[in-house]
Amino acid sequence: MVLRVVDGDTLEVRGDGGVLPKDTVARVRLLEIDTPERGACFADEATARTTTLLPPGSRIRVERDVELTDRYDRYLLYVWNEQGTFVNQSLVRSGHAEAVLYPPNDKYWTRISDAEDAAQQAGAGLWTACPEQPEVSSSPPHSPVSAPETPARPDLPDGPDAGAPDVDCSDLPGPVWVGPDDPHRLDRDGDGIGCDAN
Repeated sequence: MVLRVVDGDTLEVRGDGGVLPKDTVARVRLLEIDTPERGACFADEATARTTTLLPPGSRIRVERDVELTDRYDRYLLYVWNEQGTFVNQSLVRSGHAEAVLYPPNDKYWTRISDAEDAAQQAGAGLWTACPEQPEVSSSPPHSPVSAPETPARPDLPDGPDAGAPDVDCSDLPGPVWVGPDDPHRLDRDGDGIGCDAN
């Protein structure tokens, strides 16, 4: 049973003794998708859509893939709602999520990536609501020849590795150092620190 929707791709459920231990509260990360991070373009819409598909108190059917949990103890699952809607695929098709593959969990990759192609072609959801963010240049066009000083790395734990299943700020206890790469898009202001608001 759904207890609450944390964000567009994460929810808390009460286990029924099948895939999830009976009567435990489990955090579930929807497989093969990624929704915008809190505060980013279309994040509120993605969370609202997930809440519509999976309202608190509703029953769900879940299916696992090769890996059941990630290093954050989230259950990595495919989810169907009471009406039989495949929620992971539905969120991608409506443009509320992107298709993202984290091997070896790839059971429905063809269906979900096809849903993304259809959403992009239709200009659904975030594909037209969120303009492409331009690449941040390392030096502005009118800056002096000398490179700007790079701020010292703050005393923060490292952010999650690029190969980890997608992580949201709600999965982390506080700010983390992501540097210039930021594979999970946790750094909204480009300063190398992810989840500043935590």
